[in-house]
Amino acid sequence: MPQPLSDVLDQPAEVPGGYAMTLTAQVGAHHVHASWTYVDGLPALNAHMDAWLLGLLDAAAPGGGRYRPAMALNAGQHQGREMTVSAGPVQAKGAMLVVREQVMDAGPDGTGALRSATVYADLASGAVHSGTELLRPDALPAIRARITGIPTGIAAPAPQEAPTDLVLNPAGELTVTAGLPGMPGHTETMTMNAADTAAVLSDYGRQALAQLNAAAAPRPTTAPASRHVNCDLVPCAALTYDDGPDAHTTPQLLDILKERNAQATFFMTGSNTTANPATAKQVADAGYAIGNHTFSHPYLTKLSPPAVKKEIERTDAAILAATGSTPATMRPPYGAADAAVQAAVGKPLMIWAVDSLDWQSKNPAAFVPKVLKEVTPGAMVLMHDVQPSTISGQRELMSSLQGQGYRLVSVPQLFEGIPLLPGHVYRSRPARQ
Repeated sequence: MPQPLSDVLDQPAEVPGGYAMTLTAQVGAHHVHASWTYVDGLPALNAHMDAWLLGLLDAAAPGGGRYRPAMALNAGQHQGREMTVSAGPVQAKGAMLVVREQVMDAGPDGTGALRSATVYADLASGAVHSGTELLRPDALPAIRARITGIPTGIAAPAPQEAPTDLVLNPAGELTVTAGLPGMPGHTETMTMNAADTAAVLSDYGRQALAQLNAAAAPRPTTAPASRHVNCDLVPCAALTYDDGPDAHTTPQLLDILKERNAQATFFMTGSNTTANPATAKQVADAGYAIGNHTFSHPYLTKLSPPAVKKEIERTDAAILAATGSTPATMRPPYGAADAAVQAAVGKPLMIWAVDSLDWQSKNPAAFVPKVLKEVTPGAMVLMHDVQPSTISGQRELMSSLQGQGYRLVSVPQLFEGIPLLPGHVYRSRPARQ
């Protein structure tokens, strides 16, 4: 009988720069539980993870359609088959990271077929290779025979695939896990000693062994607001706060964001940044994204193009002086932008998909339900961190959004992979095509 799910899925190991992600979604007839690890400074590995996960979810989507992040909202009810997916580091040695990917598609009795594979990420170059590349192709028949017990030259009861789950350790030993032909759900594992392994390694396999024994080089870190999150995979919402910074309310919001492990974006005015430079620096130092919200908060459509440019430039200068960085995006006050404004600002215009009207109601009992009713995956949500009443509703709002399955991200994270063009207006992340 196939092994129970709890007996076969490994727990990812800790790795420097790694951060865990989870997803629960109802995708067609599958109730999917996924857990995986992204690693800072390894974009090729993170992109590989995304492609692998989206491929699995697309395959499970009904009618040959595509997976959408909305399938992961409120996906607490179990319907159909259980698909459990995991991908995490099983070895981080020297300058090499080994990641095991596993998929268990289980029936009502909790048993099912397990598929597993390993990938190798070079911490120096960032390159990603499959575990199968460790071996010379001509060595595969003998290795399959050792695993299955079926001598080479004798027909197997079912076609045999090359083993994909191979873990090489720094001592040169190779552990191979593979399915048994004609026996879905059954796997066998064997470990080859260093001498036997050396005889079957490919050129890449010898290179990987050298990397496992090489000195680890430090990797660049990424600011929290820019850490990789794929918003085509997980449902994302970008909470944005206008008109600050405020010396009293903005630090209170920072505490709540930290408590909820949430990202956000602050569209600051130049006048308030000039008045509260230490608070602006506090936002930047905490790793949150900052955008330009003009200097004096005018209706830009009532200004000449030179005056619009001056509003943007003065604000850029104030934010640069306070934080050390110039914002890449801007938000026009009141959302007021015409073609002349779009041409003059020189940055992408980040408007919003959901207006909380927090400034109008000044009442969390009004604006929190409004946001929860109108938000959809990929949306930017407008609020104001200068309003004490807005701050008082943030714990409830963030908790409710996260409880529904939303990942609270920065504007840069929301639009990762989407070219943001100066003068263009954006309200939410476009759906994956």
